[in-house]
Amino acid sequence: MALPTGKTIIHAGRAFLYTSRIQGPSLYAASLSSVAVAPAIRSGSFQRTFATTSRHLHNNTAQHSNSDVDGSENKAGKDEDEGVEGQKNLPLSPYGGRFGVPEQPMSSKSIALAQASLKRSPFAKAKDGMKSKMEDWTDKEKNLEKRKELMHDFQSGYFSEFSELSRTGSKLWKGTANMIQADKALYIPNIIGTSLKTSEPVELVDLLRGKISLVAISGTRFGEEQIETFMQPFLKRWPMGQANSKVQFVELNIQENPLKAGLVRMMVPFVRKTIPEERHANYMLHYKSIKHLKDPLSMQNSYLGYVFLVDSNCKIRWGAHGKGTEAEIKTLLDSVQRLSERGGR
Repeated sequence: MALPTGKTIIHAGRAFLYTSRIQGPSLYAASLSSVAVAPAIRSGSFQRTFATTSRHLHNNTAQHSNSDVDGSENKAGKDEDEGVEGQKNLPLSPYGGRFGVPEQPMSSKSIALAQASLKRSPFAKAKDGMKSKMEDWTDKEKNLEKRKELMHDFQSGYFSEFSELSRTGSKLWKGTANMIQADKALYIPNIIGTSLKTSEPVELVDLLRGKISLVAISGTRFGEEQIETFMQPFLKRWPMGQANSKVQFVELNIQENPLKAGLVRMMVPFVRKTIPEERHANYMLHYKSIKHLKDPLSMQNSYLGYVFLVDSNCKIRWGAHGKGTEAEIKTLLDSVQRLSERGGR
């Protein structure tokens, strides 16, 4: 197959990846078996070709008024970052820069205490559970929603997310110029995982409550490298291990694929050696799917790294993803400083 639009052609089974100096890489078909590189490829031109600016998404996003953003001055015009060409053309996240869920998160212990206070018999609880399942089975709208969810899972996955990166690059949306006001912000959902330090179950809400936290979520090395662009300047100003510090860095290693999760479980001792000891207590591993949280947190692609600034009340005040731009890092540091001066709120 000959593609007249570029000199560089990579043939991978039925997949053809072509590039030119004008356009970024584009991916065709869906098979990756054997890879053969056309003779026209030269190391210098090949690297320059793949360094071209990626295309950006132009989704219709939910726009919120400037009153949702903390601060009287609108700094949207200052979001441009010369290091990332076309950054100003990126939209905000699908919910206009807001992340999270409307319900305040509760730990499993709090839920258990609340249920115990009802003093209901086990028979009554089992009866209500069966009734709820029967209602779900006979609910046509819920069945259609479940079917749509299964179709989405079938059509999406490794290849679709990987091809999305080839089309859009590592930036799908940009962070807001200021953090969201407390009364407009939503809550971060609770996630139960395993502590890297103790290998015991730990809940995210228990780590976050009462502190200002930068929460980093990733499941790939590619995402971890992106998170480091936010983590390094954050920890330089607010290092871990300081006594009575109200500012902390929390990491979530999310492994949704059962096979990969099993490999990570076996490699926990290696992970423990590579992560500095002062970060072990705030490092969580989660081995189950979080697909029900990806939409509220605007985590459209599992390969990318995401960071969220959470206040002492577990509200997400700001978020970003991918490689941090100068504008995003400045907003993050300024927002943490402002929260510190306000007592975490």
